[in-house]
Amino acid sequence: MNSLFIMIFFLFLTGCLSGAIDDDELAIVFKDVSVIDANNGLRAGKSVIVSGNRIVEVGQVEEITIPSDAIVVDCRGKYLIPGLWDAHVHLTNRDIHKPTIFPLFIVNGITYLRDTSATLDLILPLREKAEETSRSYGLAPQIFITGPHIDGLQTSWASSVSAVSAEHARTIVDSLLNAGVDEFKIYELLPPEIYFEVLSMAKSKNYKVSAHVPLGMDVIEASNAGLGSIEHLNNLELSFSSDFDSLLQERRQMITDGSDKTGRELRGDIHRAQRQHALNSQDEERRKIVLETLADNNTMQVPTLAITASAEHRLFAREEWRKTFRFLPENTRTEWNERADKWVNQSPSDVEIAHANWAYDVIPDLVETGIGIMAGTDTPLSLLTPAFSLHEELALLVQAGLTPIQALEAATLRPAQYFGLENQQGSIAKGMRADLVILDANPLEDITNTQRIWTVMRDGHLHTRDELDKIIAQLENPQ
Repeated sequence: MNSLFIMIFFLFLTGCLSGAIDDDELAIVFKDVSVIDANNGLRAGKSVIVSGNRIVEVGQVEEITIPSDAIVVDCRGKYLIPGLWDAHVHLTNRDIHKPTIFPLFIVNGITYLRDTSATLDLILPLREKAEETSRSYGLAPQIFITGPHIDGLQTSWASSVSAVSAEHARTIVDSLLNAGVDEFKIYELLPPEIYFEVLSMAKSKNYKVSAHVPLGMDVIEASNAGLGSIEHLNNLELSFSSDFDSLLQERRQMITDGSDKTGRELRGDIHRAQRQHALNSQDEERRKIVLETLADNNTMQVPTLAITASAEHRLFAREEWRKTFRFLPENTRTEWNERADKWVNQSPSDVEIAHANWAYDVIPDLVETGIGIMAGTDTPLSLLTPAFSLHEELALLVQAGLTPIQALEAATLRPAQYFGLENQQGSIAKGMRADLVILDANPLEDITNTQRIWTVMRDGHLHTRDELDKIIAQLENPQ
């Protein structure tokens, strides 16, 4: 879409809203709704009053006094949940993630995104555009950013920066702080001594650090340094092995010997050399020790089963999934369909299947040990359509052993807690942000009911089902 059409599109959408809803002083009442959040479970027969972009009252229907000039939304038979997070996305990985895709997240009830690697020149303007669009129209999620990966001498992605010394790392961290990132992210070839320096600086500034655990380190020492989250269950299988120490020494030697390779080549070589052996030598006692360490250190996990277990579920092979490609730009849609056709005819390897099944298997242990789980997808990698992939992730987490309320917690409260925002979002209570989703069916009975969206409120802007349908039509057939 060109910029003129974007403007007309947004004006058209907001023109469809009930006129006075954008008045910050006007109350909106969601009457007689079943409220669901991770803190309180299901509370039936509630009314929720919103003014501006905040919840101002939650109570039983018969106990709530409705302001005389309020807009009342009859929610009998409906279910109200907090706005959802996709806690692992890459908004600048492909051209599909332009501001025109923002409404697709809102239509799917996703009001928050955590971008986990992007160059600052691309992600900062995108975040600014999202903030502007949200304030004016309520048609973009809030975006939390890491900026680029901090990696070692060899990097794997264009969105990585190379830190070659502790002093250099301090310069990088300072520049990211000045740019306004929300956390830092470390990648797999960062040397341990530089890793510790980044963690130390982040701790002194009260910032979180997420990571692909560096291959030159064990998960336990990485977590003990204060790591906030591990993405994709990365390298946990190596640390669970009865041979974890010899595998670590082998990795360090491979890193030393692989100085002539790119980061991506070296990472691939190491995973191919060690993953199958690690999966064949899993040790229950070692696994317990590692997981208890992660729980003690509050090192959260972002499993991204949508991609981590893709060899098993093969979303791209499903016709229903490929229908979601229609929301992508035409050239991307064509490319993705061609790639899906190719992949369908390729069988995953034994180690890919084994790793997918291992990922499913570890999820219940994370819950039992008390490790926080955040729901993220890695969209748009592996043909994961933006926004739709989050609902698939929730279904996969339940398939792996989470209860529906635990899956909702992973997509609402846990990311809020990660950023220290649990007093502002992630539950339905007085004073919380009015980023809300109303469903036609109970997600605690079937987690796929998170897709049965009736109304979305973002930043105090209300989008009814009719308006959401108009957004979908415009996204599918831009003029």
